[in-house]
Amino acid sequence: AGIGINPNRGAKPVTVTDESDPTQAIDLSSLSIFKPQTPLQFQKLRETLVPLLTANSKKPQYALMMPELVKQLCKEMNSDQIKKVASTLTTLSNEKLKEEKSADKTNKKSKAAKTKTTLNADKGLANRADTMAYDDGLEEYV
Repeated sequence: AGIGINPNRGAKPVTVTDESDPTQAIDLSSLSIFKPQTPLQFQKLRETLVPLLTANSKKPQYALMMPELVKQLCKEMNSDQIKKVASTLTTLSNEKLKEEKSADKTNKKSKAAKTKTTLNADKGLANRADTMAYDDGLEEYV
């Protein structure tokens, strides 16, 4: 029994234009790399696809594409398998958050520390009563 995607299910033809001959199309789904059977073949597929996709990671559309891509990739999986993927992503997110916090601490003060307003009171003034008359000179405006 196969886990996940039905092994008898055929991949939909995905064609791209051959750059060397624009009149010809290449059916990517017919390439052996896209028909993995063994763990080693799946590893090779992953090692091929990841660099191709992550080469675009600095583009703003990349982050917008990822949630839907992962959703579509996991659609045929059962709920336990999807939970494992979600757990792996949560772990990755937590690791990234720790790295970012660590980098922020070493590089600069936190945003809150930068914008924090402080009151510096001199000890000499703190224990004396304020006897200043604040109404002096205001009679002419009344």
